[in-house]
Amino acid sequence: MKKIILLSLFAIVLSSCRSQVGVSNGAYSDISLNRDSKEYTVTRLKEINSESNAIFGIPTDKSMSKKQGLVVRFNGINLTASKRFWPIVSMVGLTFVTGKMISSAGGYKQETIREDYGFGSYEYTIESDKPKIGMGLASLIAIPISGFINNQLWDGSLSRAAWEANSKLLKDNDDIDVFLNPKYDIDVKKGIWTQNAKLKLRAMGAKIKTDN
Repeated sequence: MKKIILLSLFAIVLSSCRSQVGVSNGAYSDISLNRDSKEYTVTRLKEINSESNAIFGIPTDKSMSKKQGLVVRFNGINLTASKRFWPIVSMVGLTFVTGKMISSAGGYKQETIREDYGFGSYEYTIESDKPKIGMGLASLIAIPISGFINNQLWDGSLSRAAWEANSKLLKDNDDIDVFLNPKYDIDVKKGIWTQNAKLKLRAMGAKIKTDN
């Protein structure tokens, strides 16, 4: 039992990390679409910023755009935002399984059996089926361990930040016909039980020139 706890603590300490990534479109931007490039006006769009958080791998953002930002042929990040349902289900399952392991590792209570005979009595001790650590207490002990594992399994903060950034890009630039050269600055902090993702999106926008 002590070895399991020590190994878990050692893994938890090593798990805290931070990653910073820059993503850019290195390909040629095709804005022809059967038109001459002179028929477009290209401008640099306002930077889009988004941020998302999660605890135990479960996203904590309550307010989030219900409309996904999907840009066809956009060489950037297109992720489906993580729902809370599956991280919650896995957290409950992990807590139950880990709690059972802790309860079993704690051993079982001893039960004294007394048998009376005509010439006297005899007592002996057996191991009962009642664990020393009940499932209620074992589940509480299991929550930090299960939360750590669940936090490593899910990247809800990054997927939600990307979803929100692409949604904002479309909403704030509904007059743009073609999006070009996306550049993402991604900063992800994944701690023991929490995670945070900050995303900056910069892109060019092309509008088709009209006679009106």
